Amino acid sequence: MKTCILILAFACVSAASAADKLAAISEAWQKSLTEESNQDYTAALDSVMAFKNAGGETYLASVRAGWLSYLKQDYVKAIQYYTTAAKQEPRAITPHLGMMNVYQAQIKPEDVLREAREVLKIDQFHRSTLLIAGEILFNQQEYRKAEVYFERAYKLMPEEPIGMSWFGWSQINQGQAKLAAPVFEKLMEINPQGYLVRDGFAITHPGQMPPPGQR
Repeated sequence: MKTCILILAFACVSAASAADKLAAISEAWQKSLTEESNQDYTAALDSVMAFKNAGGETYLASVRAGWLSYLKQDYVKAIQYYTTAAKQEPRAITPHLGMMNVYQAQIKPEDVLREAREVLKIDQFHRSTLLIAGEILFNQQEYRKAEVYFERAYKLMPEEPIGMSWFGWSQINQGQAKLAAPVFEKLMEINPQGYLVRDGFAITHPGQMPPPGQR
């Protein structure tokens, strides 16, 4: 009987200890969110470390520390944290998206493209990444490679003008104006005032004047 009472007492103490630990973990995470909302990124990062040290999940700590370091413009640390997060959860796209943000801030297109490809290995239909990768390749005059990404983005959202325009221009720059013609006809229907829409229409419809309006 005494043994049963001791076991029950120990179980109660263990449960209370676990509840205290969970409360400390949760409190540190919520504190970090509040500090971020107040733009106190250093304090928010300290709270993330407190979250981790209290027993919080390591991937969550790493990926959030990467984000907060990015907000602090501590790009070296941000990459370190995001790299750790990517190793902890190899199928997660968030660390690679985070690294894309860092490299974009540093104006490192090759590094952005590398991380974009990592995202697309995991999710080949991640539309915003398709557009970013396509734009980098387009600017490098790799029009055929850019078209592959732009076409995929366009097919995902055939009604969206930006992806549509990029797709059409990637074809024009390969000398495929006839293929791009339907794209610019559609753009003239839904977004005639869009950037370079009328220029694209003029190229793909030689001798046919577009309706009047601004470029």
